[in-house]
Amino acid sequence: MTEAVRFTYVGPASLVGDLAETLKDAGIVVEYRPPFETKDMATALAAVSVVLAATGSLPDVVRLARTWVTRRPGTRVEGLPEAQARGSVQDRLKGLDRLLADGAVTQEERDAQRSRVLGEL
Repeated sequence: MTEAVRFTYVGPASLVGDLAETLKDAGIVVEYRPPFETKDMATALAAVSVVLAATGSLPDVVRLARTWVTRRPGTRVEGLPEAQARGSVQDRLKGLDRLLADGAVTQEERDAQRSRVLGEL
């Protein structure tokens, strides 16, 4: 089911494009206004807030954004829906398999998450 969601990225300006590309690579339509990147070393690593509009599978958007953030310290996403993020157990397990196939997670990470999902039953 295709849904639209808006959420906010907070982190270095140089990384928001990578988050958008990660979502786009999964077939999610992403719109955002890239922040101005400064060459001044004093402010180059300052955190920015950027609103992204994503249209696609809501569970995929949430899963990919959260996975992306866990791999990039100093970044976070705000405003993602909590209740709808879970999806069915079957969908969540398929999502883990897709992440493994895409190289977004390691076999160990996938196995740990799979055990956690099945442990919630």
